[in-house]
Amino acid sequence: MTNSDPNKVWPTGLTEAESEEVHRHIIQGTQIFGFIAVLAHLFAYIYSPWLK
Repeated sequence: MTNSDPNKVWPTGLTEAESEEVHRHIIQGTQIFGFIAVLAHLFAYIYSPWLK
């Protein structure tokens, strides 16, 4: 496999700017998922006899 574009990074084929954008979206998605999980656990604790 030859790399004809020096701006692309192996093995993804993305440029550094593109990979940083993907990384930002992954981090943001993880934060949103974590917030929803915290809310779900809070509601489960409030509305059930869980750990009471």
